[in-house]
Amino acid sequence: MDFWIVFLALILVVVSLVVVEGTHEGEGGGGDGFMKWVGRVGERHELKRKGGVVADMTWLDWKSKQVTSKSYIVVDQNGGGDFRTITEAVDSIQRDMFRPYRITVQINSGFYREKVIIPKNKPMITLLGVGGPIVDWNDTAFVTQNSTLDSATVGISGNNFMARNITFQNSAPGPPVGAVRRQAVALRVTSDIAAFYECAFLGYQDTLYDHRGRHYFKNCFIQGNIDFIFGDGLSIYKECTINVVSDGSGSVTAQKRQRTDENTGFSFVQCSVVGSGHVYLGRAWGPYSRVVFSFTYMADVVDTRGWMDWGIPERQQTVYYGEYRCTGPGSVSYGRVPWSRELTDADAAPFVSLSFIDGESWVPEV
Repeated sequence: MDFWIVFLALILVVVSLVVVEGTHEGEGGGGDGFMKWVGRVGERHELKRKGGVVADMTWLDWKSKQVTSKSYIVVDQNGGGDFRTITEAVDSIQRDMFRPYRITVQINSGFYREKVIIPKNKPMITLLGVGGPIVDWNDTAFVTQNSTLDSATVGISGNNFMARNITFQNSAPGPPVGAVRRQAVALRVTSDIAAFYECAFLGYQDTLYDHRGRHYFKNCFIQGNIDFIFGDGLSIYKECTINVVSDGSGSVTAQKRQRTDENTGFSFVQCSVVGSGHVYLGRAWGPYSRVVFSFTYMADVVDTRGWMDWGIPERQQTVYYGEYRCTGPGSVSYGRVPWSRELTDADAAPFVSLSFIDGESWVPEV
């Protein structure tokens, strides 16, 4: 009798363990399981594909679909992958606004001389560089009939985009003082929800067109001289190096917020502004332009005045330009224009949190 009681108890324990192991945390829609699922979003998984290629994916990518020949594409200009050019790889991806899984395009080392466009109907794409590939073109607004947007070497419109360890470059020469239609964009990002890690953006005037949408840049290198981070996006730049290559007077940012109720702006957190020449931190492309630098090192390339009103004095009353606990010779508060702000802890709090871009739900901290 005692033997059968013990035997049945052991069976119940085994069954309960199987049920627990078979439960998918987060798929039930609530409770502690859901919170554990949220906490695991940023986890990394190394998934091996045939041929020894290793794919870095977030836990969300893994949940949506495992790596297959359709969801993982290799570009190698020497013939060691599926395609020799990035454009061919992007063209091979089926247009599908509602595709439920991510497609990773691994780009092996090399200099890719091409103009790359990822359209709106190709969302959920990751460009993953291996060995530091460089993508280069040299269009300007003059070449593209006065369209700054179309001058981009790489243009991203597909939502839920990610890039890692790639250099985006526009190799058009820097414009002389007073030149017109010489804007030369290295990357334009129009997609909503886009993240960039360990990427470089190289150019002179209008290097990075942070056009619109929510974006996150971490540990990136951004180089230019005139308005070289510009647009109307809602973006956080974290631990990025802002490298100035100005031979005259330029500006790091030109943010284009148009109204008080428009939720856009640029927040720089734990960055560094270095290089050579002389720049302002920003100038007011839009009447309600909004830019904040927090915990940022500023070399003496930053003009003491800090900010410009785009030659429209009325914008001094409507822009939001702030600094918070910055360091370095370029961060001195004396001499700053009176319409900029030295932020308090409470003022700065919204700009240093991922909540600024609603990022808690989508930014993978890899």
